[in-house]
Amino acid sequence: MPCPESDPRVASTPLVSPCEMEVMALRSPGRPKDLEKREAILDAAQSLFAERGIDGVPIEAIAARSGVSKVTVYGHFGDKATIFDSIVARETERLRDTLASTIPADGTLEERLTGFGMALIAMLTQPCHLALDRAVSLEAQRNPTLGRRFFDAGPGQVRKLLSAMIAHAQTEGQIAVDSPDYAAEDLLALWLGFDAMERRFCGGCDHSDADIRSHVARAVRLFLRGHAPA
Repeated sequence: MPCPESDPRVASTPLVSPCEMEVMALRSPGRPKDLEKREAILDAAQSLFAERGIDGVPIEAIAARSGVSKVTVYGHFGDKATIFDSIVARETERLRDTLASTIPADGTLEERLTGFGMALIAMLTQPCHLALDRAVSLEAQRNPTLGRRFFDAGPGQVRKLLSAMIAHAQTEGQIAVDSPDYAAEDLLALWLGFDAMERRFCGGCDHSDADIRSHVARAVRLFLRGHAPA
């Protein structure tokens, strides 16, 4: 669901939206104040971009929502484009951290690919991410450069991570592919293809963790069957 709009009657009190609650929960205690401010700015911008679209959010609104001055926002990022790039990079880094902490290094290839798919879908189906994705899709029609930057920093990086895992498995003789990049695209399509269509037309359609795991695992089995080494 989209993040709620701020009530102008209480503009002096920054609104904490569901999007911000999600990202605040990921923060660790004891961070330096400058880093906390940076994260607060990114949290606020991500929420506002999801609510109003990127062009519809001035720096002043990001400063007000994050509880810092406009000078502080410019001091950390310089401009709105850099804020946007930093949000996408942060989400990709969070996925990388999740993969590092949840996928067993000594697990089978099937286990590692399934863990990757589960972590990816968990990130992509967060309400805040869904709202931001819709906002970026609309903006990209007017600003293809922004759309390309989002793709390169987000989905493009996900493909690189998965491609690297597949390439390593190939060197170990666990899988046979013509191209790790194309193989990564094939597996991403198995994981996300129909699900993306369903979310587009049925935004409130939720699946249980068991359903998601079953879907991801089945896609991995199909993928591995098609790329079994001779």
